[in-house]
Amino acid sequence: MRRRRHPRTGRTSRTGRTGGARWALGLLLALLLTAMTTAVQPLNAAANDPGDSFYTRASSNEFLAYSRIIRLQHSGSANGTLIGTFEHATKDGTASDFVIRTSKDDGRRWKTLTTLDDPLEGENHPSDQFWQPFLFELPRKMGEFPAGTLLLAGNIAPSEKVRTDFVLWRSTDHGAHWTFQSILQTGGGSVGAPHGGSGVWEPFLTVDGAGRLAMYFSDERREPEYAQIIAHVVSNDGGVTWSARPDGSTNFAPGLVVDVRSDVDTDRPGMPTVATLPDGRMVMAYEICGAGRNCEAHTKTSTDGGATWGAGPSDLGKMAVTSDGRYLGSSPYIVWSPAGGPSGRLLLTGMRTRFTGTNAFSPEDRQAVFINDPDLSGPWSWTPAPFGPVAGPAQNCSTSYSPHLLLDASGRTVRFTTATATGPTGCMEATAVAGTGVLPYSDAFAKGRSGWVDYGGCWATSGGVLSETCGGTGGNKSIAGSTGWSDYRLTGDVRIDGGAQAGFVVRASDPGKGADALDGYYVGVSSQRIVLGKQNGAWKELARRDIPGGLSPGTWYHLTVQAVGCTLTVTGRPSVSTATPVGFTHRDPDCSFTRGAIGVRDQAGTASWRHVTVTRSG
Repeated sequence: MRRRRHPRTGRTSRTGRTGGARWALGLLLALLLTAMTTAVQPLNAAANDPGDSFYTRASSNEFLAYSRIIRLQHSGSANGTLIGTFEHATKDGTASDFVIRTSKDDGRRWKTLTTLDDPLEGENHPSDQFWQPFLFELPRKMGEFPAGTLLLAGNIAPSEKVRTDFVLWRSTDHGAHWTFQSILQTGGGSVGAPHGGSGVWEPFLTVDGAGRLAMYFSDERREPEYAQIIAHVVSNDGGVTWSARPDGSTNFAPGLVVDVRSDVDTDRPGMPTVATLPDGRMVMAYEICGAGRNCEAHTKTSTDGGATWGAGPSDLGKMAVTSDGRYLGSSPYIVWSPAGGPSGRLLLTGMRTRFTGTNAFSPEDRQAVFINDPDLSGPWSWTPAPFGPVAGPAQNCSTSYSPHLLLDASGRTVRFTTATATGPTGCMEATAVAGTGVLPYSDAFAKGRSGWVDYGGCWATSGGVLSETCGGTGGNKSIAGSTGWSDYRLTGDVRIDGGAQAGFVVRASDPGKGADALDGYYVGVSSQRIVLGKQNGAWKELARRDIPGGLSPGTWYHLTVQAVGCTLTVTGRPSVSTATPVGFTHRDPDCSFTRGAIGVRDQAGTASWRHVTVTRSG
């Protein structure tokens, strides 16, 4: 899609009945104490960790968005080095550049390698702005260029956006120095056409099934017949020459190939990204914007190495929708992970997360990663992104616009990078790492709490302990893991710091703010007992067991919850005790919830948790 003003931030929540899980009503004194404590607590519902700085701008004149980071894999002794850049423009319209950053310690520290200035200066390109970069490392020799050669494709446009040019640089020394290659495609810009423009946007480089370098991009140059299409061109020599000339005319077969187009003339398929599976399948993710749309993320597959996609260009693919009614909107990014199943898994993120039906923003807005098995056609599940970007009013901080995913070699962790409205000048490119929703899972809260999403409450970590300090009767909860998990065993310690009860949720989906705003099971402790119940906008107790001798406030209690099929087994004991655990087994006759994430929750009080571990069961 062309550069546009991004949607305003919106929030919505699913609110359950306020009376849920009130099985500890007898603890009146604890409730009163909690109310007194809550009255002086700031009601802060910050979601997830804020992320670490990948780049912090020097002044509010810098425009930040659209991060891209690669990990060198074909560069010999430099393998493992991170190289990154981002969309870098200026608010006042003066010329900008691409800033090339690097880390040799897997993202703990970053430094600037170099900056790339406008190679087209003086060619009708005054005050050029740098948009939509894409970094790529050649996996093998292509043409005269050896494996490990770095490519940087980007979009350079005058500040008036009357022209767009994809340009290509190369580096043969791991990003320290770059050579300008050529203009790849050129367009008319973002003004003057009935539906918005005639430019080219958002280049994405990959290798196709024939071993050629391929560049996918959004193309407005067929306006007004098509407001925008997704197309690609290929190169047989590592990017020196391409199948289409800069104006889109054919240079050699197959020319410019149309991959997605809509018969609705206002539809705008765009922002393509591509993931390649080991068996050769390729999956493309893209948005479809336009009249009456919310830039919904779609996917479709190529089984012939990228020559054709789905049933052809007019096949708009399938919306990415989760089993609990979320969908991604705006600037999707997709990767394939080797972890999580025989064919691995697809991970997909985007700028916004909405509810189907209402199109309202879900509580996971800006911080969800969707997950799916590439062999299955069913709904997606989701896991919290490694951090939650902060939305800000400044137009020169494009929060969450085209967030980036970079997996580790195992696929078990992912680096999430995007602009966020934090830092000393109100915007920085932030980055953080968390799990990808693969079992086994554990969190010792040693470095914050990346990969958790909050639904009410005030959350903090210290000394390996996660605490909720606001209390109240809203069933404050924080969710981690994957809504696609089925049979598993959760263990962890919980401590009631003040008030009535606290514990864990299992098989959780569709969470929101509110006492019972959750589909899933809850296992909690009070001063007298362990209880199991289920929540789906209301509360239903399923089983309970008295705690011998009771449980004093401030005492750690160790809980184990095993969910296999329709049966849940719960045991507990004081964390420092060697006493035989107490508990029960309950089979839910309704088998209400067969999949879902894990989480922590308190009710009518404050609490803490530690040593959270989840392993596969059954």
